[in-house]
Amino acid sequence: MALTLKKILKLPFFYGASVVAGENGLDSTIESVNVMVKLPHQESASPDIATWLCRGQLLFTTEHVILSNHRVLSAFIHQMSEAGCAGMIIKASHHISPLPKTMLSASSTLQMPIAVLPNEKGLGDMMSQVMSILLNEKQVELERTFEIHRKFSKLFLNGATMSDIAQTLTSVVHHPILITNSKRTMVGWSASARSWAVSEEFREELLQFIVNQSPTENSLSYYKTTSGERLGVYPIHSSGNLKGYIIVMHTDETLKTLLMPLEQAAQVIALESVKQAALMEGSNRLREEFFSELLDNGYTSVQEIMKRGEKYGLQSKGTYWVAVCQVDSSLDGRISFPFNSRDYEYLQEQIQAYLDAKHMNAITTVKGDHIVIILTSNDLSVSQQEGRLIQLLQSALSHLRKSNDNHLFSIGLSNHADQLDRLARAYQEAVLALKHAHDSRSSTSVHAYRVQQVPDLIRMLPYHKLREFCSSILKSIAFPKSDENIELLQTLDVYLQQNCNVKETARVLFLHRNTVFYRLNKCESLLQLSFKDPVDLLKLQMAVMIHHILKSHEIQAEHTLS
Repeated sequence: MALTLKKILKLPFFYGASVVAGENGLDSTIESVNVMVKLPHQESASPDIATWLCRGQLLFTTEHVILSNHRVLSAFIHQMSEAGCAGMIIKASHHISPLPKTMLSASSTLQMPIAVLPNEKGLGDMMSQVMSILLNEKQVELERTFEIHRKFSKLFLNGATMSDIAQTLTSVVHHPILITNSKRTMVGWSASARSWAVSEEFREELLQFIVNQSPTENSLSYYKTTSGERLGVYPIHSSGNLKGYIIVMHTDETLKTLLMPLEQAAQVIALESVKQAALMEGSNRLREEFFSELLDNGYTSVQEIMKRGEKYGLQSKGTYWVAVCQVDSSLDGRISFPFNSRDYEYLQEQIQAYLDAKHMNAITTVKGDHIVIILTSNDLSVSQQEGRLIQLLQSALSHLRKSNDNHLFSIGLSNHADQLDRLARAYQEAVLALKHAHDSRSSTSVHAYRVQQVPDLIRMLPYHKLREFCSSILKSIAFPKSDENIELLQTLDVYLQQNCNVKETARVLFLHRNTVFYRLNKCESLLQLSFKDPVDLLKLQMAVMIHHILKSHEIQAEHTLS
């Protein structure tokens, strides 16, 4: 329990003491003592005591010092209040003279308690009494600290769960305890906190609160739920990175005096988190390798992607977007601050937690110097979804900036993809969106990809639809196997590129014009189309362009597999 002036005046040694002013401040905590044998700069209108008095200090002095400096006593009391002193005890004779009214008035106004002790005890004896009590309390607190440290160290060495740590902390602070990890997921709770831990409504409200916090190390913040529950939130840090939160239920002002057990528990939880992260490193590496390969177009079928990706949260149905977040360069071309892999993982966890709080179906991963976000949606039209996603990503960036002071971020957003095997293309679109925005020095922070050319528009269509269209127009020469069909497709391609000019086609192919005429006539007969019909020509141009896109896609897939 904290030592106060009210408790001191009840001691036998201080029998006969009376409080003459500032009674409302008697419960101020005393942390140390000091003695004043004369007032500094006693003739000054504003004595400077800030350099030798500190917060929680109890000041001892004599009646003579006070009465000989009555002109500056009011300013003296004000400076004691500003310094956060706990009060003053005046050693007086048996027949004390009245204290200055200005001093008493200032004391009452500022709630700075003044007690007068008219007995024969010396100042040294008074200070020794208080110092003895303070040292005893410090000794008890130190022993308690060692005991708490021993308990938590034993838990860590025995491989205790987060719930074991929460239960032990509850026995120390006498409040129900919940523990979350860096992803804001509940990972442990004491028995008395189970009702909150299993409450979906409470977890959602708690997530909304802590995801918008800017946690400060070794600080306690308070929150009141909609149901009136008052709770304390204490962040857990390790090497400067957030590892989670300790949630203390049914809190009151006395919790401020229990920071030491929270600090001890936070250290053990941080160490346990590091240990669990090391154990998870192998599986995390496999996860990162899968998404890296997926975004590099390493998988050619949806079935193969789902077989490996379902356990990581990928869904077989829906509309997909890929967003890429990066740390922006400053005007001089340098990154706003140096990043390592742990920093990127921390940012990834922040983004994931924020999107989870917004009920977004999102998967985040780190790829190089990018944080990649795969978003899935099953409702609204594509245009409505894109507008909603841009707003959501803008608010996510605002949250990132708030949590990471003076750091600049931007996001590139792809077009939608209707199949999982199109995610690699969507990733490239998101990267291009960032590149185009930086090249044009765009001032916005979220950049949506916009089609630059006709092939980009074609690539937005489903793969099987493109293949069907190509086969229906080009028929047997769409995917030629024989030398003859290969020659026919090549001649048709060059003919269309040369604006249907036979002479130029013959020159490019090093053929006689009659050979070109022969091949073109054979194409018309085989495809049942006329090169003189503008509509047929447009169909042919589109089909040949799609053929090249599909061929490029297949070559890239074969190269990746090899």
